[in-house]
Amino acid sequence: MLRIDVASLKPGSHRLDVRPSAEALDLDAAVFRDIAVALRLDVQPGRVLVRLKAEAIATLECDRTLVLFDRPIEGRYTVLYAAPALVAELEPAHDDVRPLLPSDQEIDLTDVVRDTLMLAVPVRKVAPGAEEVALPLRFGDEGGVDPRWEALRRLRPGDEVNEG
Repeated sequence: MLRIDVASLKPGSHRLDVRPSAEALDLDAAVFRDIAVALRLDVQPGRVLVRLKAEAIATLECDRTLVLFDRPIEGRYTVLYAAPALVAELEPAHDDVRPLLPSDQEIDLTDVVRDTLMLAVPVRKVAPGAEEVALPLRFGDEGGVDPRWEALRRLRPGDEVNEG
């Protein structure tokens, strides 16, 4: 879990750098490593605005070659923790506003950082140099149709093989 103690912070701007483990963020440690999160917290009475930049090294599987490769990823996110009345007012239009009760001592950024890193993973994962690799376009026996399929071809209506 990634929790930040906000009760001890005085009003104003604060910068924090944290290095949570993949396990602390409920991420796969075989995929994400060297996680670094830079936080800027703007603290005011009853609200905390959090701006974060999350970075990591992700081990990805190439979509073209199925080879594993490492790629740095980065994502940014801003979330406001505020009084529940303000959250209720803003929530339908803004899902980046979360409740902060007067009794709350800390805010939990686990899901915010995890989601930011997950969304930073590219949709198309191509290893360096994979675009130049020639891929086979045909598979199987190049000598013709496999004779085991001949019985199925005879079942197809309108096929010349079936008419003889």
